[in-house]
Amino acid sequence: MPAGALALLSALTLFFALPPDGAEAQGFSFYQHSACSMARAGAAVALPCGDGSAIFYNPAALAEQEGWAGSMGAVGVFSHGDFTDDRTRSTTSLESDPRIAPHLYLTYGVNERLAAGIGVYAPYGFGTEWHPEFQGSFLSFDSSLDALYIQPTLSYQLHERLAVGAGLTVALSQVELNRRMDISRQLLPGVGVTFAELGIPPGTPFAEANLASDWATGVGGHLGIQGRIGDRLHVGARFLTPVELDYEGTGSFQPVETGRILPPQNPFNVPGGTPLDALVAASFTEGPLTEQSITTRITLPAQLAIGMGLHVTPELMVSLDYQWVNWSSFESVEIQFEESFLNQTLAQNYRDAGAVRVGAEYDLGEGWLIRGGYLYNQAASPPETVTPLVPEGERNHLTAGLGWEVRPGVRLSGGYHYLMQNDRRGRTSDPADGSLPSVELNDGLYTVGAHIVGFTVSLER
Repeated sequence: MPAGALALLSALTLFFALPPDGAEAQGFSFYQHSACSMARAGAAVALPCGDGSAIFYNPAALAEQEGWAGSMGAVGVFSHGDFTDDRTRSTTSLESDPRIAPHLYLTYGVNERLAAGIGVYAPYGFGTEWHPEFQGSFLSFDSSLDALYIQPTLSYQLHERLAVGAGLTVALSQVELNRRMDISRQLLPGVGVTFAELGIPPGTPFAEANLASDWATGVGGHLGIQGRIGDRLHVGARFLTPVELDYEGTGSFQPVETGRILPPQNPFNVPGGTPLDALVAASFTEGPLTEQSITTRITLPAQLAIGMGLHVTPELMVSLDYQWVNWSSFESVEIQFEESFLNQTLAQNYRDAGAVRVGAEYDLGEGWLIRGGYLYNQAASPPETVTPLVPEGERNHLTAGLGWEVRPGVRLSGGYHYLMQNDRRGRTSDPADGSLPSVELNDGLYTVGAHIVGFTVSLER
């Protein structure tokens, strides 16, 4: 194995040990898996970049590779956003830290027809953080999903104008949900009424719940086909199968001071003036809010993408893709606790959604390439489930970037992606009676945007 390939494989092994930080796009998907493709708005199904990222964008295109090739890089997402309350007109800002998603690819052209490769990328993930005092903290104030795919791939040239490819996707994923608990909604043991019925106002936090999973593993597949019509037009399609993940983890609870004092002749038969916090303190040490195991299941949805790429001139290439994601498989998230009365169902009711991508690349000569693109995607979440957890919506995107061949076999690519989301109404609470959410609960406006930058170094031999 050439020294460059060996070094890249060593880096690949290192990245296997690093947890991927996700970044949201449509729903909680992520499509920036190389700086080159990112600069072209991800329009790369028919003509992927020559940096090994065809493992994601179209496994069939690996058959065009000769010898060893590989790349490594990362994409950083710098998001911003806020929520404006309808009633008070106050605004709360997102506090999310920058998120980093790595990508790594190593490919080898075995002969004129057969090629193999392995890739690491993060197609799904999100991370949203709000101040714990935010009114939406009863739904989520610091939550994340990270998903890393490892994909060994084979590609075969059936004919000089037709290639197919397939890969096994091994998904590693971890989820975390932090939210506050509202004591006004809790039932009094043995009494059958809630604290709200005793005069405790709604929105009174008494605990913070941290629900964190261990790493879960799931398996799926990735299929691709690529064809050429004439000398200049390429077409392609790929299908990424869904992956089911069963998570196991731990739920822990920390008390939050309510500052409430019980009146005389209260239903607890304790003296008037007793702090409510003292009364519920035992729940955290020997009651139902002690640390306990939790389980849940999430399906990372299927994707289908089709596209075409045209060499307009020897210097100019343009591409057009359409991508469909089976978001309707993300209907709800059921969280099971040891203490079964704590079991929760988080309604999501996502709907299938599509995206249109247009990209271009122009060869400036002397080893320099300039790239640009535009992307539009539909929203996956319906109006009734736009929450602090993933406040996503319909989006427009602009992209740009440069490529530079430093010397034969060594290329650098940089990309910039500007995400513009349409303002979206949403909610900050669940129905008090436990029923399914509706748009009547929407109580404010979410705004979200992001600056995304990526860098990839590619080697060929």
